[in-house]
Amino acid sequence: MSLLETKKTGQTQQAASLAHLSPLKREIITALWETVDQHPWILSATITGSFLNANGLEGISDIDFIVIVDRLNHDRFTQLQTHFRAALEPVLKARQWNLRINPTLGPLKFNDPQTAVLHLMPYSREGHVEHVIQSPFTCFDWQSSAYYRGASMASVYPTYALQPRHFVSARRSISDYLKDYRERVVSYRELICHDVGYEEKKCLKPMTTRDQHEFAYHIIRFLMKNVVKLLERNNADLPREELEARFFGHFPEDEAAIRELFAELAERKQQLCFDPPVAKLDQRIEAFVATFEQQFRRTFQTEATRHVVFRHAETPLNTTSDGNVRFVGRSNPDILPIEPEQLAALQTAIASLDAPRHFSSPLVRCQQSLAAATSADDVTLDDRLQEIDYGSCEGQTVQAARNQHPALFQAWQRGEDPAFPGGESTADVLARATAAMHEIWQNQTGDTVTCTHNVVLRCLVGQAMGVSTDQWYRLRIPHLAPITFVQTREHGVFLDLSPEVERAIFQNFAHTASAS
Repeated sequence: MSLLETKKTGQTQQAASLAHLSPLKREIITALWETVDQHPWILSATITGSFLNANGLEGISDIDFIVIVDRLNHDRFTQLQTHFRAALEPVLKARQWNLRINPTLGPLKFNDPQTAVLHLMPYSREGHVEHVIQSPFTCFDWQSSAYYRGASMASVYPTYALQPRHFVSARRSISDYLKDYRERVVSYRELICHDVGYEEKKCLKPMTTRDQHEFAYHIIRFLMKNVVKLLERNNADLPREELEARFFGHFPEDEAAIRELFAELAERKQQLCFDPPVAKLDQRIEAFVATFEQQFRRTFQTEATRHVVFRHAETPLNTTSDGNVRFVGRSNPDILPIEPEQLAALQTAIASLDAPRHFSSPLVRCQQSLAAATSADDVTLDDRLQEIDYGSCEGQTVQAARNQHPALFQAWQRGEDPAFPGGESTADVLARATAAMHEIWQNQTGDTVTCTHNVVLRCLVGQAMGVSTDQWYRLRIPHLAPITFVQTREHGVFLDLSPEVERAIFQNFAHTASAS
């Protein structure tokens, strides 16, 4: 489905959903949607946050409104603010409310009396892609909203799943939260727009007593809900009581103290009462984060095993002299010479493992690649790690195979998974690859390194990230890139990609959105 078709579908869905809202919400959202429809360069507009859960405007932080445009510059930035202001002010004035537009990115809040704040967060298409990678928690949360106009955020560029590394290194990670809290600042980003584009400028605002309490509340809530999303592999926004039950089912330490602090902060937030401050708030929030981090690291580090899987180095058969891609499955060519810099990231990832065992597809290109990347003396070869069997398409270019087997390509376009003539389907590869990895990862007592092939890794990555099977062909597996999986004791296997490898694997998703 093209982006234009997706936008039309979204508009149809929203028209039905507004009927169930309160009159004030319906008027506000209708005004926003009507404004969006006047601008064909707006690809996606999404409403999220506390506004959707409240009956009116009292007691909510603001109206969170994410707008993704094909490109963002000074003129577009000005138009967005001017036109949304013109649309909302009459609606709000009729209810004796003022309007303030906050066009910054991040948790900057305004608390002016009888004032509704439209938190207008604009992103270019490219800016949205980068935001997904830098701020996966935020984007994963936003894309679950049912209130969007035009294309959904996920159809522009998706956050498929949370990963363990996000809690350590992403924006709004454990350390990121604590840094702002300890320094008593709210960090946000201003958009500096010019004629041809824009930049994000990091800014700091001193915390008020109210900011401090609300930030402490959000530290607890966000870490709780995001670890539940990670462990349970879903994107549900749970009410507080259910969230606590799920969280403590996984991370039970200091439950009574954490429940007490969370309840007290929630009550203060609801009643807007911050004087006197919560007793020993600093020590209690530090204790919560320390307890959370201890349980998190035990689950994903000290009691887990790590497994680096990678695609072999390139061979002379992967592409033709004119750049056309070939189907290279069971053919057995040698690899091309490898430059040291091609192995740098892979060897760094392997060096972080603890005395790993080594596994490989029996095909020569994998054995040679594993030998180049490691000093392994003992390598276990496993036939189940071989590349897909392309059957009669083996060695052909994609265009030649299309000409010879048009029905095969037509079936793929319908979202089906046919086997190659005389060969395998993707489901066949998934079955044998997951069986092999189950034995390698769960039946070993330590870390592992495995060299395998493109389609095998598409299956493993696609399944781990929850990508629809009919979209796995869009996953681009780079040669010699470290793809890390974490095997936990109680919660199964999680993919843990570096930002660089994630960008490379999902680059076709961004490209398709741009093409649309």
